[in-house]
Amino acid sequence: MSRKPIRVHHEWGALKEVIVGVPNIRLPSRLAKAPRKFLPEESIALIEANAGKALVEFDPELNELFITQVNELIRILEARGIIVHQVEKHLPSEEAFLANLNDSVFQTFPRDPVLVVGNSVIETAMFEPNRRKERFAIRRAIARRVAESDAVLVSMPQPEPFPADDDGRYGPGPFLEGGDVFLLGRDLYVGLTGNASNQAGIDWLQRYLGPEYRVHGVPLSDQFLHLDCVLATPRPGLAILCREAFVDGLPDFLEGWNLIDVSAEDAEQKLGCNGLVLDEQTVLVGADMPELAEALRAHGTEVITTPIEGIHWQGGGFRCWHHPLVRESSL
Repeated sequence: MSRKPIRVHHEWGALKEVIVGVPNIRLPSRLAKAPRKFLPEESIALIEANAGKALVEFDPELNELFITQVNELIRILEARGIIVHQVEKHLPSEEAFLANLNDSVFQTFPRDPVLVVGNSVIETAMFEPNRRKERFAIRRAIARRVAESDAVLVSMPQPEPFPADDDGRYGPGPFLEGGDVFLLGRDLYVGLTGNASNQAGIDWLQRYLGPEYRVHGVPLSDQFLHLDCVLATPRPGLAILCREAFVDGLPDFLEGWNLIDVSAEDAEQKLGCNGLVLDEQTVLVGADMPELAEALRAHGTEVITTPIEGIHWQGGGFRCWHHPLVRESSL
């Protein structure tokens, strides 16, 4: 039997196959400390006012908008011939996993619980306990695809189920989340905000990938959750970024690149840096970021815009909502 490969080496290149999120949200009975640093104030207020409730219960209109916008994103991808696997909703037993630490249900952003590097499909180690259950539904959604491929499936050591301490931390980890990880060939860059991935996660990834890869940490402001909240690399030589987030300066690889700036407010409120790269000449961005779309077009990029407000109030955007299984790059 011929095996259909799973392969991702770069942030850019023609997207061929993805796994995407599914609308399924129940808010936590108590909002954890770390998300208060990076969620918009309106989102925090909404969560606190509806603690413990499902989105469809307390705001059916927002839930319907969420579903409509996700379905439109799937339509856009499939119209371009991209194979789409949507995450299956949690089983009741999965919803109960670590619910004593955080009882919320959240399946919008499969970017984070999985990481594809080369032909390795890595189940990552999530910082927030409520998100550690997401890997089960992702595993079910792509189980056959992985089994019939040449991929290696590996799961990181999972963090011990510690409750949060007074600083909102959950023990030593290791923690590693896909939203923090950027693939630039043999060089990988991992965001360090203090809200997600940590040095122990970077060390694990370097050991697993071996000496052929170089894994670099990128210190960031804790105002943001992940590296992909403040950086996008649509193609070699072109980046979208929020400069204020890079507390130790920009990564060296960006030297000589064309840089498109996004304000901290737009990066946080509208996830302006969190686009979806369809190929090296085409990017999907939010309809509420017209200046960004115009700047990309000025650099010769085809821009597709679509509304995303039904999604980005949750703290993520287009990149968060999908994870590539196959991306073809010219490099």
